[in-house]
Amino acid sequence: MSAEYRIEPIDNAFIVIDSWGEQLVHTYPPEDEARQDIGRCKKEEAMWETTKLLVDAAIKAHMQIHDIGRETAAYWINSALGGA
Repeated sequence: MSAEYRIEPIDNAFIVIDSWGEQLVHTYPPEDEARQDIGRCKKEEAMWETTKLLVDAAIKAHMQIHDIGRETAAYWINSALGGA
């Protein structure tokens, strides 16, 4: 899911608003810093989506290899991460 972000001026600064209308993290004096924060947010969103796809693929492979259900496979995948 790709969120749309916008910048809104507040007094002498700028804030970043996500597509749900929530203010994100900081208030930025220059608009350029707010734009950089949008870039950071979009990069993190892309990493999250990629990670979800990779974990889903690992779970499905584990299910197939060991002939187990999704919940059991997810348990073992999460256990192997060890809180990493």
